[in-house]
Amino acid sequence: MKKTKSSIVAITKNKLRLVYQDKIIKLFWDDSELSFKSGINAAINTAGIWTDSSFGDWEIVRRAEDFFVLKNVWHQLPIICIWKFRMDKNGYIQWTVHMEVQEFLEIDERRIAMLVSPLYKSWINSYEGGRFPQVIGWQDMPLENFSSRLVGVRHSKDNVIPPLVLEFDENKPGKASPLIQNTSTEIGSHLIGVNFNYSPDKKCYREGTYEFFSGRLYVCNDEDDLNTRIQERKRAPLDNIRGKVKGGDLNVLLANMSWQRQDMNGVRAGSRWPHIKDESEGNYLPFPFFLAYSTSLLRKNDIRADMVDFTAEETSEDDFLKGLSKRNFDIFVTETSTPSFYYDMELLKKVAFSLEVPIVLCGCHPEIYKPDFLEKFNFIDFVLFGEYEFTLLELIKSIIKGERDFSSIDGLIWRDSCNNVIKNKPRKIFDINMLPWPYRDDLPMEKYWDLPGDIPSPSAQMVASRGCPFSCNFCLWPQALFGGSTYRARDVKDVVDEMEDLIRKKGFKSIYFDDDTFNVGKKRMLEFCEEVVKRSLNNVPWAIMARADLMDEEILDSMKKAGLHAVKYGVESASQKIVDRCGKKLDLEKTEKMIKYTKSLDIKVHLTFTFGLPGETKKTIKKSIKYALKLDPISIQFSIITPFPGTKLFEELNKEGRILTKNWSLYDGHYSCIFQPENLLTEDLEEAKRYAYRLWADHQRKRRGLTGNIKRFLEYQKKNGFNEAITKTGDYIYYLLFKRRKFMGGA
Repeated sequence: MKKTKSSIVAITKNKLRLVYQDKIIKLFWDDSELSFKSGINAAINTAGIWTDSSFGDWEIVRRAEDFFVLKNVWHQLPIICIWKFRMDKNGYIQWTVHMEVQEFLEIDERRIAMLVSPLYKSWINSYEGGRFPQVIGWQDMPLENFSSRLVGVRHSKDNVIPPLVLEFDENKPGKASPLIQNTSTEIGSHLIGVNFNYSPDKKCYREGTYEFFSGRLYVCNDEDDLNTRIQERKRAPLDNIRGKVKGGDLNVLLANMSWQRQDMNGVRAGSRWPHIKDESEGNYLPFPFFLAYSTSLLRKNDIRADMVDFTAEETSEDDFLKGLSKRNFDIFVTETSTPSFYYDMELLKKVAFSLEVPIVLCGCHPEIYKPDFLEKFNFIDFVLFGEYEFTLLELIKSIIKGERDFSSIDGLIWRDSCNNVIKNKPRKIFDINMLPWPYRDDLPMEKYWDLPGDIPSPSAQMVASRGCPFSCNFCLWPQALFGGSTYRARDVKDVVDEMEDLIRKKGFKSIYFDDDTFNVGKKRMLEFCEEVVKRSLNNVPWAIMARADLMDEEILDSMKKAGLHAVKYGVESASQKIVDRCGKKLDLEKTEKMIKYTKSLDIKVHLTFTFGLPGETKKTIKKSIKYALKLDPISIQFSIITPFPGTKLFEELNKEGRILTKNWSLYDGHYSCIFQPENLLTEDLEEAKRYAYRLWADHQRKRRGLTGNIKRFLEYQKKNGFNEAITKTGDYIYYLLFKRRKFMGGA
């Protein structure tokens, strides 16, 4: 290249001007300088010592109307950098830096940074932002997404200078992370840039030429222009997909994301009661039916779709993000829930910023069904509300066709080309026989664990119907997902076909039917049992979730003959007034009769009770506990009622001002009460749950008898040691003598 003797060079487009003069690269808008002092520079960290490009010799090696090239010879390192700036027709400054290493060098970090005018008051990091602190001094901004590729500044004093953005490409080797800082008192400015960190096996450089940086600078006309450009960047992944799909290369990944709190794991997808598990639940894990049905439906329509269950694998957040980065996919589909919502949003923000793929969100948390959700959480691209299998299918098909208008897809919330959030009409209830069997092939099927009555494992979870014809005001799925008291049953022969496939081809030893209410329709129940017996499947145990007062002796006799081993019955309360008032309207007299008859057939019974329904008192709680022990099930669940948003119970309590918090992470039912009960304190319900389980433990000890308890003591001693066993026994004796009768002010 021919060297130029001039010490100043500039390129200009409209009001924007980039100038090199006396070792400093500066940026101007009209006559206002957007950069500050040393302007744009590069830096390298070797062995903990930073060296920057200002310590070196500069010269202009090439120039033209719309570009110039600079050579920078570093004094303290064996490096020569070639800087290239070009102003394109859109007013973007395309910017690359190449590094010539002249002898072996270890580089720990490299950095491109720009000091900007102190008139800027706010920073940008991709889709998030905040204000710079008023106190000057070196200070990193609290960035939530550490791998975004866009940083900038905005909101200058009286808007005298426009927003400025630095966008950078991913450079390899080295992981890019945004850099936004307040500077020292002596400088009195702000700094934006990008930092590249090296892993130990990537930081050694031999002689040669390497890319140091590639990116672009642009200045927006005003704040609205900046917002538009940020949204354009958000749409870019979707536009990139449209360029791929012609070759059939579109890949959809459906995932049940990880959810962990301290050392405990949560259950989300597939659960009517999403929550963080406690020790009493053991290996319990529901099958994520909606994600699995959606995966199989996409595959049936020749769309490449994979499903991963990170919850089942108990994957940590870090490993979840690493796992995604190693997968090849173009669209990410996942569920959220009420108690996991905040956790999920933080995790999805990291997914959006690091992988830059469109995110499709679904799940039973009605807050995401509001149009302003996409306005607030702009890293989410689409929301599917209600039953979403066919909504997702239509959306993916539309994307494959290159469509930009999704207004015809029922059950979808999306943004149009002007960034307006649009909520389409709800999807009509569909025939569930249209769905293929749920996807299971690459899922960890041995991890899905719901074994009522200790049915043998490995056990497969199935559904034979969807919805519930009853109107419990607290029940989430029928109200938030299914649009009310709808009930749709699958064809009996198809249900048994799937059951047979799972047993005879896939080797499962039992089946659990996780329907909302399995036993609706006596004729269908008898047909189902007849078909199971006809195919000689009755030697394989199965279990169901059912309603006790819909049973009769003929149904239970047929189910026993067909192999029914265990049943879950929801009782909720021993007070007829309470079960009537909440909309369940369970006939408790018939319920008790059918539970006793179920047990008489040696069918194992699991019961559920919940405390805090409208009308609950200390007296009704004690009555329910006494009733539960009298019924003597094989297992039991006590919980505190959770008024999930989207239910009538939540609406009623919220209208009455009795919802104590809308911190969704507390909507768990295991550990706390989040509403003000009518006749009790919140602490009363929390204590009631603890008290119920203590009495249940006593009941089990009595049922085991002396021999059974001695056997249990010896098993505990063998596992934990003699001292631990004695301590536990002492604690139990102390409980019997001093604590057992203490409950809500007395026995």
